[in-house]
Amino acid sequence: MVQRLTGFDVVKAVAIIFVVIGHVWRGLNSAGMIPDTQLFARIDSAIYLFHMPVFFFLSGLFFSARRPLPDFLRNRALLLLWPMILWGWIDAGLKTLAGVPIKGQVLSLAEVALSVLPPVGIFWFLYTLFILHVIAWGLMRLPRSVMLVAMAALAVAARAGWINVAPFDSLWNTVIYLPPFFAGIAFAMLAGPGALLRQFWVLPAAAAFLLGQALLFAPDLPGRSTLAMGLAMLGFIAFFANLPLGQTARRWLERLGQQTMPIYLTHVIFSAATRIVLRHAGVETLWPHLLLGTLAGLAGPALLIWAARRAGVSRLIGFEPPAGTAGGRAKAA
Repeated sequence: MVQRLTGFDVVKAVAIIFVVIGHVWRGLNSAGMIPDTQLFARIDSAIYLFHMPVFFFLSGLFFSARRPLPDFLRNRALLLLWPMILWGWIDAGLKTLAGVPIKGQVLSLAEVALSVLPPVGIFWFLYTLFILHVIAWGLMRLPRSVMLVAMAALAVAARAGWINVAPFDSLWNTVIYLPPFFAGIAFAMLAGPGALLRQFWVLPAAAAFLLGQALLFAPDLPGRSTLAMGLAMLGFIAFFANLPLGQTARRWLERLGQQTMPIYLTHVIFSAATRIVLRHAGVETLWPHLLLGTLAGLAGPALLIWAARRAGVSRLIGFEPPAGTAGGRAKAA
């Protein structure tokens, strides 16, 4: 059995916290609660610079294409597409019952069934990851050197804007996040995940992350956005994978990092409900909404995870990987 690289569980835990914060922040803006548009844009850009690239890089870092194609497609459909469809239905159904527009209109219950393909809202991540996994499975059938060159060429083309997927707008995220995903695969092949687990990296990683954030707001230069994303992403991963932590904090973060899928699938429900309750109670101050919305987005899924395990339905509802999925190493789902 391969030893689990728990440092990456810590990375995933901190990253999913930022995912929740990012969605709470955007929800508050959509609700008209952030009058300072410049403040919203700066914080939103700072968070989205790194948190989703981190998950794509980690998914590439632990990607495996050993299964034959039919088995691989079945596994990835159960791992990624089934949770996307199921929770897409649940999310769309709740919004429809609450009278919240989806794609600009309030759907009928019949239309809810068709609203999940292509996915809306947060579920683009699973759809995009599925497509990238299928592409990577094919590339990994090539000779090693050819595969690395092909991945590098595709990554450069994606960042340079040479890949045009219009009019299939649902594929744009595949182009955007192809480079960090392929970077994870290449890093695993050339150096191995363990190369990131060195105490030496803590200070250089912090500096790289801060430099990436600074570049985000620097004057526009050729390749600035790509460099900013790469520095912030790798700096974030190397910093939190090696950050010295107390035993209790580490154990808590490792457990949280192993539950990123159910948190991702369900956190918006709890965060949005918290915002509605607070506003009905007359709370309009921004920071209580941000704090309590984030806490609800973490605590609510934790309760669902507990209930699903008690009921024995964790795998059925997409909270756990399908039977036969390789374990032992930290994975980004």
